[in-house]
Amino acid sequence: MLKRRRVRVGDVFQILTAEGMCYGQLIHTHPKWAYIVAIFREFFDEAPEDFEAVVSKEPQLITPFVLQSLIRDRFFALVANVPVHPRHREFPIFRDTNNLGSGERTIWWFWDGEEEWKIGRPLAEKEKKYPSLGFPSAPLLIKWIEDDYRVEKDYI
Repeated sequence: MLKRRRVRVGDVFQILTAEGMCYGQLIHTHPKWAYIVAIFREFFDEAPEDFEAVVSKEPQLITPFVLQSLIRDRFFALVANVPVHPRHREFPIFRDTNNLGSGERTIWWFWDGEEEWKIGRPLAEKEKKYPSLGFPSAPLLIKWIEDDYRVEKDYI
C-alpha cells in the first residue's frame, strides 16, 4: 500500500467488490475531466505481486472518475505506481449521444481531450468500443464491475 493520498498517473488502486478485489489505474489527467481511469476486471483473494502484469491486460472499461476524493476519503486504497501500458498512453476518444436509440435523430459526439466532433449516423464497430463520457459514482463503478458492464454491448 502507498501511504500518500495525492494521486499520480500510473497509480494503481484497489476496488473491493462482492466477487473479490480488483484494480484500476489512473492513466491520464485532464484539466476539464480530471482523472481518467482504466478498470481491470480480474478478481483476487489477495493482492498480486506484479501490478504491471495486472494493468497490462485489456481493461473492462475506461472512464472519467473522481478518484482523488475517493482516495483521500479512503474509499479506495492506492497500492502501487507502475508505468501506464503503451496501449493507454494516448488519450482515449470518448463518445456520448443525445439519444440511445438508433433513429434518424440520434447524434453521436466524440471528444479526444482537445477537440469535439459530431456524427449523425450509426456507430462503426471501432466507435462502439470508445468509452462513454460520463462520471460514474463509486457504487455505480462497483456495480458495473460486478455486472461485467462493457461499453460496446451495454451502451450502444
